[in-house]
Amino acid sequence: MTISPRVWLLLFVVSFWALGCNGMQAAGPARGPLDFRDGTVLSADGVPIHFREGGRGATALVFVHGWLGNASWWATTMERFAPSYRVVALDLAGHGSSGKKREQWTVERFADDVVAVVRALDLERVVLLGHSMSGTITVQAAGVLGPRVVLLVPVDTLNDAEWDLPPEVWDQFFGGLRADFPNAVEGFFRNMLFAPSSPADVVARIVAEARAADPALAIPMLERAREFSLPDALRRLRVPVHALNSDTNPTNLATNRKYVEHFDVELLPGSGHWPMLEDPAAFGDALEKVVGTLRP
Repeated sequence: MTISPRVWLLLFVVSFWALGCNGMQAAGPARGPLDFRDGTVLSADGVPIHFREGGRGATALVFVHGWLGNASWWATTMERFAPSYRVVALDLAGHGSSGKKREQWTVERFADDVVAVVRALDLERVVLLGHSMSGTITVQAAGVLGPRVVLLVPVDTLNDAEWDLPPEVWDQFFGGLRADFPNAVEGFFRNMLFAPSSPADVVARIVAEARAADPALAIPMLERAREFSLPDALRRLRVPVHALNSDTNPTNLATNRKYVEHFDVELLPGSGHWPMLEDPAAFGDALEKVVGTLRP
C-alpha cells in the first residue's frame, strides 16, 4: 500500500506531539519557590563552590556568609524571601561544602567565588548581601559583575571604610590565634562580637563552628583581607550601599560617603554580629524595607 505524503506528514505531526506530551509529563509539576536545590560551580582557580538556590522573581538576593560561616546561616531568611525573590546562598572556598584547596586566600579570589555562582545561574539583577568579612568581598564582586548588581547590603560590616588597628595590635591578635586557635577564636567571638541579648543557642552554634575551623586556612583569610584596600574598591563602586548593622558599633556615614555617595544604614538594636541568626524576624523586616526601595 502506498502512503501519500500528506498522510506521512500527519503521522509525523502526531508522533512529534505525542513525544512532546511525554516529555512534559516527565518534567513533573512546576518547581515551587521553596523547592531549594544544591549545585556546584568551579571558581576562577578551579575550586568547587557549593551553592543553594530557590525562590522566584526578577531580582536575586545572593547571600554570602562571613569568616568561618556557611550557607546555612541564611536558611530562615531565604525561606522568607523565596516567594518574591530568587534566593541564593553559597559557601565560600574553605567553608561549608566548598573546596578547600586554594593557594591564595585573598579578597579577590573569594570575590571570584561569588562571581562564578552569579554567572552560572545567569542572574541578571542581583542584590549582594555580604556578612562581616564578606562585606568587602561583595564590594569586589560587584566591581567584577558590573551592571548585574543593583544594590549591596553589607551585614554588620563596612561600619567605617577607614577603620584599622595599629600593626602591633594585629600582631598580638594573630599571634593568639596561632598559639591556641580554638580558645582564642572563642574568646574573640564571645567577648567582642556577641551582644548581652544574643540567644544562647546561637552563641553555642557559632562558637562550636569557629572552634572546629582549620587554622591553617582561617588565619590566612583574615591576614590577606587586611591587604585589600576597601576605600579604593568603594571609590570604583557604581551601585548604592544600604547596610544592615548592629548598633553595638557606630556606622560612620560621613566617612563612608566620602567613597560612596549613596551609603545608608538600617540599625538593628540589641543585636550582636549575627543578626540573621540572633533575630531572624527583625533582620527580615529590615531587609524587606531595604529591598523594597529598589525600582521594579
